[in-house]
Amino acid sequence: MSKVTPPSDPSMENGKETSAGMRSRVLVVEDDPSVVRMLRFSLRSAGFEVAAVATGGDALKALEQKGAEAVVLDLGLPDGRGPDVLMALRDHNRTGPGRPVWVVITAQDRDEVAKKFGPLGEHFLPKPFDPWDLVRLLQKLMAKG
Repeated sequence: MSKVTPPSDPSMENGKETSAGMRSRVLVVEDDPSVVRMLRFSLRSAGFEVAAVATGGDALKALEQKGAEAVVLDLGLPDGRGPDVLMALRDHNRTGPGRPVWVVITAQDRDEVAKKFGPLGEHFLPKPFDPWDLVRLLQKLMAKG
């Protein structure tokens, strides 16, 4: 088994700080505990604060109550509400400042997902994926604002 280590890029040492000087909060919406552990490790190592929920319903509540600067969303959730979360994130992205950046992670094919939910562009990362690719993608999307 190979050892997982974060990239040596110095920009990976700290997650983006919010205007209040706090670490950026990433909400991971994923029902597979092993994927959650991997993402928690990678995102925390990159300096992000991480919260995780396993259902779309819990994700919508968490976003309403606590918010997040970024969301990592698996569409295949046990309550079937992954698409509802995606729709809420897309709607929120149209409404202005304070909106979270988001990335969809799924075992589904990009074309299949695009047919169901419309094009996701750079907001899509197929499973399996390198967790450091996700970290870099989140940082890139957050830098765009």
